[in-house]
Amino acid sequence: MPHAKCVHCRSRMWVEGSAEKHPPHLCAGCGGELEPVVDLSELVGLRALRVRPQPTPRDDADRFERISRQIRETIAGHDAERQRRLDSDRP
Repeated sequence: MPHAKCVHCRSRMWVEGSAEKHPPHLCAGCGGELEPVVDLSELVGLRALRVRPQPTPRDDADRFERISRQIRETIAGHDAERQRRLDSDRP
């Protein structure tokens, strides 16, 4: 699990890769040693000192394109359904 926790100052940090395989990191809040996290439930209530890295802009462009395509398909489907209802209501 790519998180580590500091029990002393009750904080958590995102670490690159697996926390168990890396040498101990130091807490950015108090300077103490961070412990590896085995279960996500250990992170509940701890404040985040470093969050997960954001995706690259290229990933965002792909995601935005996929979302816009889904929106266009939904609108086209609604338009087709609306037209079908109008056609069925005509005598």
